[in-house]
Amino acid sequence: MTDTDTAPDTQRWVRRILIGLLALGAVLYSSWMLEWVLPTGLDPSRAYVSELAALDQPYGFLFRTGDLLTGIVLATAAGFGLALRPRRLLTTIGWVGLAVFAVSTFLDSRMPLACSAHGSSECASREEAGLLHAVRSLHAITSSAAATAAAVSVFAFILAAYRYGWPRPLRWYGLGVVGLYTVGTVWTLFAVDMDGRGDEVWLLGYAQRLQLIAVTGWIVFAALIAAQEGRRGST
Repeated sequence: MTDTDTAPDTQRWVRRILIGLLALGAVLYSSWMLEWVLPTGLDPSRAYVSELAALDQPYGFLFRTGDLLTGIVLATAAGFGLALRPRRLLTTIGWVGLAVFAVSTFLDSRMPLACSAHGSSECASREEAGLLHAVRSLHAITSSAAATAAAVSVFAFILAAYRYGWPRPLRWYGLGVVGLYTVGTVWTLFAVDMDGRGDEVWLLGYAQRLQLIAVTGWIVFAALIAAQEGRRGST
């Protein structure tokens, strides 16, 4: 068997592994949904999802491990995505965005919040006094990097869907993810501002959770893209 004969088989296996890793990554990234069945003691309408993984939380280790494994799995997936041939500019940007997101999520899990400000009045007081500024600043940087990378990636992939003539259902799904992510992000930013003023009516927790659901949709979108390109025989 010649190298020419083995190359397509190699690409098929790379693509299958990529799809499997993305599917696993989507499941792991959704581990925060375990709060619906675990007695975390946090109000999902008010608390950040990252507060579930705070060092003072009873299930913090579980949620931190979910983020840790998400980062490892998706970083590996990004590597497989970038290994596909031939490369295209927009999909390459999408896979690089996934890689940055994965690394940021990994770092996020290694720099958890010290405590939950929405679950403890003592923690809230320490935060207001500026005693937790350094920890929260580092966490905010990694979280912001992850959110920005996800946005760049999903927009690159949706542009690729139109540029490369992928099926309409795939394009509509991508637009749905973009729309959901945009609504979740705008709502979250507005709710964060209101939360800082002591106004809880904007349901900060639900806003951020909507954003995270959209991110999971983006990871699934990336898996669908990999499968679609495999059927077309190119990337």
